[in-house]
Amino acid sequence: MTQQHDHGRIYSLANAQPGDHVRVIDVSAGKLLKKRLVSMGILNNSLLHVLQRRGSAIVIGFDASRIAIGAGMSQHILVRAV
Repeated sequence: MTQQHDHGRIYSLANAQPGDHVRVIDVSAGKLLKKRLVSMGILNNSLLHVLQRRGSAIVIGFDASRIAIGAGMSQHILVRAV
C-alpha cells in the first residue's frame, strides 16, 4: 500500500513510496553532495517518479534516466508530492 502525502507538505525523498511523483524543493546538504546530485541530473524543481525501494536505497526515474539513491543521500533531498 502506498503512503499518501499531502501535496503541500515538504518531506524527505527517503520517506517517499513507490508510485509517488514528487518535485525536488531543496537539497539540504553541503556543496559536495549538491554537486554530485547536479551531476546525476537532480536539480531543484526536478520531477521524480519513485519506482521502487531496494533495501535502504530508493530507485527513481526522471526524464529518460533511472538511478538508485542511497538512504543517506535521499535524507537530504526535500520534495513535495505532485
